[in-house]
Amino acid sequence: MNFCRAAAADTPSASKREWNGFLSLAFADADKSKTGKLTVTEFDELCESVAALPRRFGLAPSWEKEYGGSMEKRLAARKKMFDAIDTRNGPARGWIGPAMFIRWATDHVAGKVAGKVEARSATGKMVDLYHIADYDKADFLKAMKIAAADPNSPEYTRLYEFLLTVFVEEDHDCRGVVCFEGFERLVARAAMVPRTFGLAPKETSKRKLKELYDSMEDTRMGGVTFRKFLQWSVDHLAKKVA
Repeated sequence: MNFCRAAAADTPSASKREWNGFLSLAFADADKSKTGKLTVTEFDELCESVAALPRRFGLAPSWEKEYGGSMEKRLAARKKMFDAIDTRNGPARGWIGPAMFIRWATDHVAGKVAGKVEARSATGKMVDLYHIADYDKADFLKAMKIAAADPNSPEYTRLYEFLLTVFVEEDHDCRGVVCFEGFERLVARAAMVPRTFGLAPKETSKRKLKELYDSMEDTRMGGVTFRKFLQWSVDHLAKKVA
């Protein structure tokens, strides 16, 4: 949320430059004709591409949820947005350029974060597991109960993103699986969050870790996959917060 505020501000900053670069490259990817002009169809594709970032952190709904799974409603809504951008500074031309899109997207983000102290879902305070020290035990438990119970919730999305991030960071061999040593590091990283609130033992025995590893190892891949680690983590979490 702090990044969004800085990106949406009028004053230049590292966050704003990163945001503008991200939007510009996304625009270029959607610009099939490479003319600097987007059609309404390309704009719809661009919206989906850009929305993937906030969706990763549970800060935006999927298009299926937003439009009730109706592609017709999605395209109609995107056409309305496109026309508003196209006619913002004059008569419609049937295309929009990168500056027009960046201005609209930045205003959209500014509107989302205006006056907000912290991102929230319909179920309450959102918790950033990467900065767990900013929250209290009650916040954590509420978020994790929701995440464990509802895989469609923003809380689950944030849990998924956190677990995937630490998995990738501990996959030192870049194989898509972690060996036992990587699994030890992975469990220690993930356990740091509940340990902050005294909700997990300070350490896990080597024997217990080996038992867990053996139960999850994909022998064909030579390690534990993220899918297996995610499944175990969510099941384990559900039992802990029940």
